[in-house]
Amino acid sequence: MADLHHTLRLTFGHDAFRPGQEEVVRSVVAGRPTIAVLPTGAGKSLCYQLPAVATAGTTVVVSPLIALMKDQVDALRRLGVAAAHLTSADPPEDRHLVLSDLRQGRLKLIYVSPERLAQESFRGSLRQVQLALLAVDEAHCVSAWGHDFRPDYRLIREVVQELQPPRLAAFTATATPEVQEELGEALGMDNAALFVRGFHRPDLHLRVERSRGAEERWKLFEQLVEQRPQGAPVLAYATTRRHAEEGAERLRALGLRARHYHAGLEAEERHGVQEAFLGDHLDALVATNAFGMGIDKPDIRLLIHLGLPTSLESYYQEVGRAGRDGCGAEAVLLYQPRDVRTAEYLLTEGNPDGEHSLHVQHALRKLSRLVRYASGGTCRHRTVLEYFGDPDATSLHPGCARCDRCDEQVLGLRQPLSEEHHLIVRKALSGVARTHARFGRGRVAAMLVGAETRQVRDAGLDRLSTYGLLKSQGRAFVLDLLDCLESAGLIQTTGTQYPLLALTELGVAVMKDQDRVDLEWPQLQHGNGSSPPRSRASARSAGSHEADPDEDQELFERLRVWRTQTAHENGKPPYTVFSDRTLHQLATALPVSVEDLALIHGIGPAKLERYGEEILSLLHRAPADQG
Repeated sequence: MADLHHTLRLTFGHDAFRPGQEEVVRSVVAGRPTIAVLPTGAGKSLCYQLPAVATAGTTVVVSPLIALMKDQVDALRRLGVAAAHLTSADPPEDRHLVLSDLRQGRLKLIYVSPERLAQESFRGSLRQVQLALLAVDEAHCVSAWGHDFRPDYRLIREVVQELQPPRLAAFTATATPEVQEELGEALGMDNAALFVRGFHRPDLHLRVERSRGAEERWKLFEQLVEQRPQGAPVLAYATTRRHAEEGAERLRALGLRARHYHAGLEAEERHGVQEAFLGDHLDALVATNAFGMGIDKPDIRLLIHLGLPTSLESYYQEVGRAGRDGCGAEAVLLYQPRDVRTAEYLLTEGNPDGEHSLHVQHALRKLSRLVRYASGGTCRHRTVLEYFGDPDATSLHPGCARCDRCDEQVLGLRQPLSEEHHLIVRKALSGVARTHARFGRGRVAAMLVGAETRQVRDAGLDRLSTYGLLKSQGRAFVLDLLDCLESAGLIQTTGTQYPLLALTELGVAVMKDQDRVDLEWPQLQHGNGSSPPRSRASARSAGSHEADPDEDQELFERLRVWRTQTAHENGKPPYTVFSDRTLHQLATALPVSVEDLALIHGIGPAKLERYGEEILSLLHRAPADQG
């Protein structure tokens, strides 16, 4: 056990474990069946790779995607770890070599699909070797309630019973408490240790921006990308292929190198776009959720969602692809209320039972939780932690200071209500209460300003006592006011089929004049003009790195240029040479010997041997000599 830190440093080049990793690793090495729920970007792969290196025998990793297997195997080989994958896409001669290495005990890790694991011939090969660990990655695929259900994962239980591996562990980034309960039984894990940690990513700044129309959202999108730190790569997720294409086109019109990525592209084109993004040949990539699984680009500084995903699991998995090197990133969700209908359509499309299907109802409940995340007034990080059951949620009371709900800048915009403003708020809340969570913000606003429309009359809203209460304010102002009330946690969006407004407990207390809150007051006054896009943190640089005052900024830029050139000469993405974090430490510590270099984060023995002398020469060469 004492050697784990040594192996972590020597093989993987890490100075310390990330939050939640060490307790999982120790549980796995000790031989206790282990279930670990760690979010994307928290380093869950290390939790089975380190035990594989530190124990005798071969570790079998069950993984759902070929791209994910290849990415991890390539990374392990660069570290000097004997690893291989066995997939249907491999040439027959390669598969024969891998099986030979496996039977001879020359592999520390072998990655396979659940289908391969179920094959009798492959299990026969496994019976000839010393097994160290069977690790099931993306374990939520075993659950019928998981967002990526894959029936073949159900076969793993039989294999476990047959092979009886000395160590068994399951890993996922997205399992909610109800899915966590299912994993142990589904995989044949008795008395499993459950670890739910690492969902708090304080290096990520979470933010939600609501817009009232498509064009307003596109303008916000363009502003965010243009305001990003110099050269920082951007990853944007769109809900449809058309929006992915339009987003990339808009960025190209701004002079940026941008491409789109979705399942409608030919495989060769998708691969080319992916490699261009990983190789720093693009400023931005706009993609559907077809992009991302198994992709490890650690220096994404700005991640944008152009609309609502279908669940908080999907959202946070995609968000976790930003700032994976620990140097900080901004994650911004841009949405409008009508996005809920789009998401509902995507969930029900093609299901003959529509919303009456149990699976669809379950999916719609997940969507509702995501809508509450987007519209709620509480700390974003705490909401995520509570959703996944991470016990660290209690440490984020009252907030995290790393989201728009907790920003000092946002809090500075909220002011105590004057008597006049408090009366307007109570009237608006009364209007929401009288509609009994049966209407969305547009219909509620129309009722409050006394709109004389057929929709208002047919719904009977003109007969409510609150009809026309805010007529003097104007509809645009009232819509903005409803946004502010939702941001303050006084009202919330509910419903699974349509976004409907309802009061929160705090909203009821304020309506009854039993409580008061500080509020960000609408920018519009009495309905004159139209509201410009509101960007609560526009003064911030997305994902900006807080540089050490001793860091040599010019040297850091020279190191980045060297890294890009070195990577391209070897046909590799730049991050595979060194991460930004490593370059920042080099430009601050200015090591003068190989021994000093070995103390820098991310420089293990393999990279020390490969790049050590070249880095030392670069660090201590005068700028004029850089050629």
